[in-house]
Amino acid sequence: MKKQLFFILSLMAVFYSCKKESLPAGQNAPDGSMSVMSANQAVSGPYKVAYYAFDNGGPRLIDFAREANVVVLFEAHEWRFVDSAKYTGHDFIFDNKNYKTYGSIMADVRILQRRGVKVLMNEDDNSGWSSNTPFTDYSGKKFNNTEFISMAKSYILDSLKLDGIALDIEHGAKNNAQYKALLTGLGQYFGPLSKNPNTLYIAAIYSGAPEGGAIGKDLNVAKYVNFVEDMGYFQDNTSRFNQWANVIGAGKTMIGVSAESNFKNLTKDVAAAKWQPVNGKKAGIMVYAANLDSTYTNTVFRALAQ
Repeated sequence: MKKQLFFILSLMAVFYSCKKESLPAGQNAPDGSMSVMSANQAVSGPYKVAYYAFDNGGPRLIDFAREANVVVLFEAHEWRFVDSAKYTGHDFIFDNKNYKTYGSIMADVRILQRRGVKVLMNEDDNSGWSSNTPFTDYSGKKFNNTEFISMAKSYILDSLKLDGIALDIEHGAKNNAQYKALLTGLGQYFGPLSKNPNTLYIAAIYSGAPEGGAIGKDLNVAKYVNFVEDMGYFQDNTSRFNQWANVIGAGKTMIGVSAESNFKNLTKDVAAAKWQPVNGKKAGIMVYAANLDSTYTNTVFRALAQ
């Protein structure tokens, strides 16, 4: 009888653990714990950052990069998740065979967060970021810097309960006062100097973009971010790392590699993960479009020097 009771209790424990991981977004577990945990957990380096590019297909968010401790939702837009009725039209994240609703994406996000993975929303810069009105809503209303920053915090942290923001810095903005004010302003709510220091504030940057040095070569801006990721996949790894690290420090800099076929080179990219600069440990390694090749992505992450 005791053996039978033990067996039944064991089955119940397995069933409960499985049910708890698959809770829908925002729902409490049976024990009263919230389904979102990672926003209250600090993730220290080395960072293993995997970008999930929705239009590239591949496995689900919960399966594509098991070795990652940071996942970036790339090509998604927070305002569509929060207010999809107003922001109508084709959303190409649904070209991904795994996802046909925003809710299904967020359910997988919650599973990642319960595993301790930080999930960030990508935010593309644009020329408007160099003006006083960086965002225009569905009705044409323009938002100033303060309104835009408040909206980003409200949507990404308060509504979606994600773990931070990842900027994609390459879309032709001018590296002017308005642009820098927006970058530093986001640091109120995201990153190491924010009111939410366990959130992450990161930026993918490229030296060929006119605004490329706005963070990577400006200590007054870089102090607000956790780290930057170089996107010059076709360039020499050491040189592209040092151009930023020599200014803002190795601990705030990482090399980005790509799972795209025109950039992917497993031998070279594993070597990039293993390499450490002489002036201190790097922040980690980033893989763009990581869902294109999970084997490649996890191999790169496992090679990252501790």
